[in-house]
Amino acid sequence: MNEQQQDRILSYCRLVERWARERELLGAVQPYTARKAAQKALLFARSFGDKDVRQISTQDVVRALIALSQHGGRKGTGLSSTTLRAAHLAGSQAFDWAMQKGLADSNPFSDVRRPREERRQAQFLMPTQASSLVAKTATQMRAHLLEGKVQRASFCLATCIALATGMRRGEIFALTWADINELSLRIAVSKAIKADGSLGEPKSVSSVRSVAIGINLMNLLDEAREAQRSLIADREGDHTSSVICDELGDMARLSTFEHWWRRWADGHGYEGLRFHDLRHSHATILIASGVDVKTVQTRLGHSSAQVTMSIYAHAIPQSDSMAAAALDSELFG
Repeated sequence: MNEQQQDRILSYCRLVERWARERELLGAVQPYTARKAAQKALLFARSFGDKDVRQISTQDVVRALIALSQHGGRKGTGLSSTTLRAAHLAGSQAFDWAMQKGLADSNPFSDVRRPREERRQAQFLMPTQASSLVAKTATQMRAHLLEGKVQRASFCLATCIALATGMRRGEIFALTWADINELSLRIAVSKAIKADGSLGEPKSVSSVRSVAIGINLMNLLDEAREAQRSLIADREGDHTSSVICDELGDMARLSTFEHWWRRWADGHGYEGLRFHDLRHSHATILIASGVDVKTVQTRLGHSSAQVTMSIYAHAIPQSDSMAAAALDSELFG
C-alpha cells in the first residue's frame, strides 16, 4: 500500500504522530512541547480507535470529552477541566494540520466548545508570612551547609530565590552560577528545566529576561556558592556549575525537590502551599506595595501587562488604597 492509499484511511493515532513529528522536526515548538501536546491529543485515541479521521464527527468529540470527564485518568475518576481543555486544543490543532495537508476535510473539534476551566484559587503569602518563610529557609540553608547536606541547602536556596525574584521553578533549577552577575545584581533567565527533566528554553519569548535582585539575596547566593565549592571539592566528580544541585554537584532533580517541598511546607505551617504560589506571592506583594504593573510583568516574564493584571487583580485594591492614603496625606497634611 502506497502513502497516498494510507492517507485515505489515516487513523487518528497516526495523524497525531505525524503532526507531532513535523512540529518537532521543523522547530515549530520545542521537542518537549510537541511531545506533551501529542500526549494530550492521544487522550481521545481510546474513543476514536482506528476510525478514519474523515469519519470522526463532532458528536464523536462530544462523546469522547464526556467519557474522559467521567472515567478518564489513571484512577478512572475523570480528568480535570485543565487537562480536558489541553486535550481539546491539541486535538483541534492536529486536525487543523491535517486539513492543511489535505488529510482531513473538516475539523470536528471546531464546533465543540472547549470545556470551561475551573481555576484553582492561587494562594499567596502576606509580606510578614513571606519574610518568615525566607528567614526559616535561609537559616536552614546555612545549617544544612554546616552539616554538608548540599542538596537540602540548595532546596532552601531555591525557595528564597522564588520569593525574591518570582522566577518559575524550572527557571530556578536551570540556573548556573554564570547566570548570576554579582556586580550588576541581576540574574539572567534564558533557559528552563522541563517536567521531564530536559533542559530547554523558557516558557515564552518574553520569559527570556534579566531580573534584578537585592544585596541580601546576593549575599545568600555567595554563601551557597562558596560552601558548595568547598564541600563538593572533597567528593567525587567535578565542581558544580548548577546553583540548585545534588550532593555531587549535579543538577538536582525536580521530582526529588517536589517531595522535599511538600514535606517541608506541610511541616512548617504552610499546608497546601505550592512552590508556584511563591511566584504568586512575589507578584502580589509587589503590586500591593505600589510597584507598577509593567515592572511586575517584566520581572515575571509575562507577554503583556494584561496577563499580569488578569492574574493579580486581587492585589490592585490594596495598592489603590495605599495610593489614596499617600495622596491624602500629601494634600491634607
